[in-house]
Amino acid sequence: MQITSAPIGIYDSGVGGLTVWLALKKLIRQDLLYYGDTAHIPYGDKSREQILFYSHNIIRFFQEKKARAVIAACNTSSALALPALQVSMGIPLFGVIEPAVANAIAQTRNNKVGIIATVGTVNSGSYQSIFSRDASDVEVFAQGCPKLVPLIEAGQVQGSAVDNALQEYIYPLLAAGIDTLVLGCTHYPFLLPAIVKLTGLNIKIVDPAWQTAKNVYEWLQKSSIPDKQETPMDQYWVSGSPNEFAQRARQFLGFSLDAVGHHVQPEAQPSELNVFKGELWSAWREDNNDQVEE
Repeated sequence: MQITSAPIGIYDSGVGGLTVWLALKKLIRQDLLYYGDTAHIPYGDKSREQILFYSHNIIRFFQEKKARAVIAACNTSSALALPALQVSMGIPLFGVIEPAVANAIAQTRNNKVGIIATVGTVNSGSYQSIFSRDASDVEVFAQGCPKLVPLIEAGQVQGSAVDNALQEYIYPLLAAGIDTLVLGCTHYPFLLPAIVKLTGLNIKIVDPAWQTAKNVYEWLQKSSIPDKQETPMDQYWVSGSPNEFAQRARQFLGFSLDAVGHHVQPEAQPSELNVFKGELWSAWREDNNDQVEE
């Protein structure tokens, strides 16, 4: 479908960000652009430089499409790329980590919060540092889960392989006495029935998608950007196979998406990454110097 107004861009390494897309659809009437970087999935085992490179290219793609704002519907990108890109891209950028932390702080009663996320997100320390800043009395137990995204992207959301992986990752958190579990990857809500079967109903589950969507809704209201009167239009793009993405989305959503476009990203060669890091660092320094002078 043709998008006629400044859309909101949403990106993830695969289908996981569709959980944020679904939440947005229930709260706002805006054109939406979704980008699944399926050629580079999973993000969790990539370096910081690679995540920066991929995220930068996707945001540039959205800017070419005249997007008014972008949501990194990916915890790994939110952790490793957004802090730098928010000062260099010149467009409002929303992540999923701060909304998840705020929700978890509000939910926990014993101040013990577990996080399941990609290895990259856990190792970044982003969740831990934000909890420390906003609620230093909360104990955080973070668990890297390298098996989950590949299982989900392969269409496996139940069965012994899923159950075994979840037991490996969640049992230590339950043993630590958590009363709240943050789904620190937007893919993980697709595993919610299997997760709840393991945790029981007494553990509060935090899905960042809804709070992120609420934050975007509030930003639109504060920015006096009205809902579209006509039917909003959506577009879907991937860097890998459009057919595979469409099939997986249909499996998880229960309905078919409109046509999925294909966008070829430049590959992150080591020499290009070094140049890119230098350019990004210069932009970061320049923007921060401007802020200091103001």
